[in-house]
Amino acid sequence: MKKLIISAFAVVLFGTTAGYAQNLSIVEQAGWGNGQLTDQTGRNYSYTGQVGINNGSITGQLGRNSASTNQFGVSNFSLTDQSGAFNGSQTVQTGVGNWSESYQLGVGNSSLTIQKN
Repeated sequence: MKKLIISAFAVVLFGTTAGYAQNLSIVEQAGWGNGQLTDQTGRNYSYTGQVGINNGSITGQLGRNSASTNQFGVSNFSLTDQSGAFNGSQTVQTGVGNWSESYQLGVGNSSLTIQKN
């Protein structure tokens, strides 16, 4: 069974300012018991793809950032936390029991995590 959840969120900011914020989160899951949570404030993009059994992912973004998480296998977990602007993170995990945490604070940081077993 394949699930595809696409959510887009737009907010006009306070008062008479013409400020605009937009977030986009795309989630694709196939298998059994996979879980995912995304929390976004600002103007962020995140993609999570999980294929397998009991994979978990949490993505938290504040500001203007981009994150991608791809997990294939059993019981993999990924945490991505970004605060600031123009930070980019990509996580790819295949196999069984991988664990990844990525924390970014500030401007222009990048990370790439690849784990296989």
